[in-house]
Amino acid sequence: MSLICPLGAIDSGLAEQLDITWGNPDTWTAQGLHWTHLPEIRAAINRKVSGDIGVSPLDWFFRTVATEQSLPLNRVLVLGCGSGALEREIYLAGWAREIVAIDLSAKVLEVAQRRAQADGVSCIQYFQSDMNHLPVGRPPFTPGSFDAVLGVASVHHCANLEQIYHHIGTLLSPGGWLFLDEYVGPDQFQWSDSQIRHLNRIAGLLPDRLMTTLDGACKRNFRRPSVAEVVAVDPSEAICSSLLLPLLPKYFSSVLIRPYGGAILHMLLAGVAQNFIGTQVEPYLRSVMAAEDELYRAGQLDYDFACAIARSPASVPAKPDRYSQD
Repeated sequence: MSLICPLGAIDSGLAEQLDITWGNPDTWTAQGLHWTHLPEIRAAINRKVSGDIGVSPLDWFFRTVATEQSLPLNRVLVLGCGSGALEREIYLAGWAREIVAIDLSAKVLEVAQRRAQADGVSCIQYFQSDMNHLPVGRPPFTPGSFDAVLGVASVHHCANLEQIYHHIGTLLSPGGWLFLDEYVGPDQFQWSDSQIRHLNRIAGLLPDRLMTTLDGACKRNFRRPSVAEVVAVDPSEAICSSLLLPLLPKYFSSVLIRPYGGAILHMLLAGVAQNFIGTQVEPYLRSVMAAEDELYRAGQLDYDFACAIARSPASVPAKPDRYSQD
């Protein structure tokens, strides 16, 4: 396993901010669980994406790949890897032989590397790198050398989507695969007034005990955060998220999109999802899940989360020297 080293241009100020916000995974759920921690919601997401409550979006992706070529893939790139759970799952499932993983937070990369070592996974190379400035042409970012690139809860942090899609297309082998599982809602969480109204109406029907956080506060009167508030926590948060899906066909072929919701649930349950665990409260959870689904069917909500599979065009990648080494 490689030592972590920076590659390409690094915005040190942003990297330090991400170290503070995301560098310690133990703090991610310290104030409570979130919507995707609930098994019922994971099963619903699985059904909406793969058609099977037992097949996760990641499993769905690799099953799709396996219909076209044999597994394991030779080389896979993981963007914004965080604490490394994704690439460890890929390796341990036998889906890839070699994995390159990047993140801008050096602190969280150290966590990812320690956890890989603890799991006995030795085929992952970790690098500190900025998705906005991928050093295409510098090893290990050799054009045409990756069979698949994956972004899970990461690419919505990219400010220059056109550039990263261009770079991904260059890094992929002809016909290579891109998988995204991302927040695709309004930029910087600037949700519409109608979305906030629906959220508050549904929240208002729930008892206080379900909406009370670990510190004793009761979540009511949801509002749209200001851009300044979002930036103060993470300047890269959802910076161009609304363009993630619309831009895909410009750079990739065979684009398959599976939206799975979250416009109400991810805000409603943030920090209070632990209150919805157990058979006694299961009817409440099912009700809010059904309410969100009905709003989608009625055309009153847009999906905030989606998975996508796309292919690189089956053409020879451009030569490395055409790309600047940021």
